[in-house]
Amino acid sequence: MLGLGVSLSSGGAISSGVVPTDISDLAFWFKNNTGITSDGGSPDNVSQWDDSSGNDNHMAQSVSGDQASVSGGGLLFVDGENDHYDLTTAVDIGASNAFTMIIVLNITDHDTKNVIFGNKASGAAATFLEMQTEDQIRFRQTATIAVLKFADSGNFPAGAKYMITVTKDTSRNLVVYKNGSVLTQDSSTGNPVASGAFSLDQIGGKATNPDDDFDGYMYELLLYEKLLSSEELAGVHAEIQARNGL
Repeated sequence: MLGLGVSLSSGGAISSGVVPTDISDLAFWFKNNTGITSDGGSPDNVSQWDDSSGNDNHMAQSVSGDQASVSGGGLLFVDGENDHYDLTTAVDIGASNAFTMIIVLNITDHDTKNVIFGNKASGAAATFLEMQTEDQIRFRQTATIAVLKFADSGNFPAGAKYMITVTKDTSRNLVVYKNGSVLTQDSSTGNPVASGAFSLDQIGGKATNPDDDFDGYMYELLLYEKLLSSEELAGVHAEIQARNGL
């Protein structure tokens, strides 16, 4: 199955006392308004966003023309400017490896397929997780792409700030949450293939020459190399929502 029809909404006003580092298997955490190295120019380009997980898995970009700018305690990526970042250490989320990804974002528009993260391979080997349209998310770890469609339309509008969570369990089921509540899927296709490899090493684009660049704001981004329990997820959701005003 590709989704469940239950809600784990915690609400931004709840103080859980849980921070992401309280939970094991945190691969990286790009925390809002923390560890951003910028040049102070106009635009205020960012060369590195430090990992707050304790793993030193920073995302960095040395080419000024490929750097996003700092905005709202996070980064503003602009489509057509090749804005993207490389991770210090790739994270293996392929095959049947479970993960939990949480991002607070505001998409400028859907003229491009907004890749949150991917790898630097080329062609069909370029794997990714992307916000494809206002109604679809795509995940690829082989040529067979998992296309996640939802019963309600317009879940991912441009010009709005919200928190998206995507989880994959060891049976490769994908579940999507918005602001802490599960989105009911409808006519989704293509569970990730068991043999698929995905070494996540790039943020904001995919492929050797990044394409489908992210277009908008990333305010916070974190990844666990496991499926969080409902209690863990509710606690982390509450903490992130409260800090980001959701």
